[in-house]
Amino acid sequence: MKRQEIFARDGYRCAYCGLVHEPDALSVDHVQPRMRGGDGSPGNLVTACRGCNTIKGGRPLAAFLAEEPERRRNFFALARYVWPRHLKAVAEELARRGVIDAPTELVEGIRGLRSSEAIAKLLQQQEGQQDNSDSEGE
Repeated sequence: MKRQEIFARDGYRCAYCGLVHEPDALSVDHVQPRMRGGDGSPGNLVTACRGCNTIKGGRPLAAFLAEEPERRRNFFALARYVWPRHLKAVAEELARRGVIDAPTELVEGIRGLRSSEAIAKLLQQQEGQQDNSDSEGE
């Protein structure tokens, strides 16, 4: 797919900040970087604004998302066309880093939903549980 087709597919919305941008402010980001074995297939590409892509830099996606909770939520909510194997790898790495729980549940998700949507929903549930336990401890 060409860059413009990726942007159109993703609604000109950055997968990280969630904002819609003009095409000249967008770039294509590889979920699995080419230098780490990723390819240019549509299931490995997301639309990213230049600002988010600059902040991400050369870090692996899981490292970037581990440090950026809002961007992590947006990614899993918006990365609808990413291959499930990539979503699973990112979720498993986030779990290894202690950022999320139960990556298998996240990736397998809720029957009938795309994996990214299931992950986004479960992340919201986990964050809600953490917020409740934080409030109870005060």
